[in-house]
Amino acid sequence: MHKELAIGIDLGGTNIRIALIDSSGKIKGIRKQLTHAELEMAQILENMADGIIQLLNEQKVKTEDVTSIGLGAPGFLSLGSGVIRFSPNLPSAKETPLVNILKRLTNLPVYLENDANAAAIGEHWVGAGQGVDNLLCITLGTGLGSGFVLNGKVWHGSNDLAGELGHTTLFPEGLPCNCGRKGCLEAYVSATGIVNRIQIALKEGRESSLKNLFEKQEESLTSLIVYEHAERGDRLAREIFEETGRYLAISLANVLNLLDLEMIIIGGQVSKAGDLLLRPTIQGIERRAIRAKYYPIKIVQPKLGDHAGIIGAAKTAFDHDTG
Repeated sequence: MHKELAIGIDLGGTNIRIALIDSSGKIKGIRKQLTHAELEMAQILENMADGIIQLLNEQKVKTEDVTSIGLGAPGFLSLGSGVIRFSPNLPSAKETPLVNILKRLTNLPVYLENDANAAAIGEHWVGAGQGVDNLLCITLGTGLGSGFVLNGKVWHGSNDLAGELGHTTLFPEGLPCNCGRKGCLEAYVSATGIVNRIQIALKEGRESSLKNLFEKQEESLTSLIVYEHAERGDRLAREIFEETGRYLAISLANVLNLLDLEMIIIGGQVSKAGDLLLRPTIQGIERRAIRAKYYPIKIVQPKLGDHAGIIGAAKTAFDHDTG
């Protein structure tokens, strides 16, 4: 008998989201718990397994009614062997056999997927990308996550490393990135990149309403604070967001010229800046993408928000079990 429920998990550097999801993509129950990234991965996975048991108890669902677990994890993964090789946001995740450990703890089959790919799968299944065969889904948060759906399927590449748009080079000798290289797109357009660029400009003596905040260090600067100052008309903050849009446009136009996608979904906390970011992004793409003259380019916001990753992880579980 085909089981109608799967567990989707989104493992982040700060939070773990665990959801019980049915085969039509509806969330039946959800819980969120702190990751405690400073712990060893074995302990994080034990806490995750406890969270799964608690969720099933809350929903009055037995383990045997669940088909399997789909686990969306950040970093560089080996999907075939179920191993997380390295992740900047999970310091203790080094060659960790996530799948085997979680399988042992839960007695359920476990299938691994990259977290950004899981978000793309979720949006393609029941979100903004339904019915679209070729799309890119990017999440602008602390870093830049991205996943491609090509010909209706998520694209993994030959070593499960495809889709890392954030680590394509924008400036060869540019700002340092968390991956250890220089000039990556992520170092400029992520929330971290926006704050770093503001701090560099303030150190260089640029005038801004953010200056007092920066000098007093009373409150750590965030991209949201930068956005609020931009909304109030601060010239430097506006300039940084417009520049961010232009940088994003260069990379996205390159992708469009390479892959001729139908849709780009832009989500994550930075995208909440709305027109301030998206207007220069769309204008830049229209100038640089060859296809802009002939075909419309759909640039949309996600429909599933923070839930895209858990829904996509559950879809990974269903897909493995049915085929």
